[in-house]
Amino acid sequence: MRKVGLHLRFQTSLVDMIEEAIRLDLDTFQCFLVAQSTHKTISPSKDDIDAFLRIRRERFEDLYAHISYWVNLASLNYNGHRALQRELDTVKKLEMTHIVLHPGSANGATERIEGIDALARSLNDLVKLENEIVILLENTAHGNLTVGSSLQDFYLLRKKLDKPEKVRFCIDTAHAYAYGYNIADLSEQESFIRLLDETVGISNIELFHLNDTKKNCGSRIDRHEMIGDGAIGQEALKNFVLHEKLAHIPLLMELPLVEYADQRAMVQLVRSWHVQ
Repeated sequence: MRKVGLHLRFQTSLVDMIEEAIRLDLDTFQCFLVAQSTHKTISPSKDDIDAFLRIRRERFEDLYAHISYWVNLASLNYNGHRALQRELDTVKKLEMTHIVLHPGSANGATERIEGIDALARSLNDLVKLENEIVILLENTAHGNLTVGSSLQDFYLLRKKLDKPEKVRFCIDTAHAYAYGYNIADLSEQESFIRLLDETVGISNIELFHLNDTKKNCGSRIDRHEMIGDGAIGQEALKNFVLHEKLAHIPLLMELPLVEYADQRAMVQLVRSWHVQ
């Protein structure tokens, strides 16, 4: 059965968050390791970690940590390596299996290729040290010096990696559409899927962020919407993720701030797509 999950917000404790995942009947979930109130990396107590791990080992196989946005490995200036290391330490304590990482922006550069080079150097260093955690690079919605909005950036990046097989990908549907890939048009979905295979390789995609968006195609503005209420639409998203080449890849939704009942309804909706 295909895994369906949500991005959850850390509020008070790890145990509260993982128990929320169970109430929502999730197969998996993603979270930031940053407290909403302080914007600092969380420092859970040993008791909280132990309780989280007891539930995690019993109920979940894969868990995803979304690395903070201030980690910018494509920057020629401050790149947030120390922040990344702090978050990775927490990822390991929580036995999370994947990190989702935005490639970043080529700050301090004049050409995006300089940011791709910087990102490659950082990733080559990172994979030497991290053998247990799967690194997922996520496509982004912005243009200019932002790396990873154009899928061609990932094609160029993979050529610069010492071990490209160690870096996998998370494809966000809202980001792709906002950047300019018109996946709301069913005829253009086939072209986009071919492009995915030519640039990152479908075999290297380990997660879809299944998101609708408030903004139009090519807006380059990242504003998520409930599935079916946005510019992409339910039928287009359903058609995309059920494509025979993609139907095995786990789905994770990053919803706007909505009530519990609405979150659960979204999970049930996406699961209903897979009932024959």
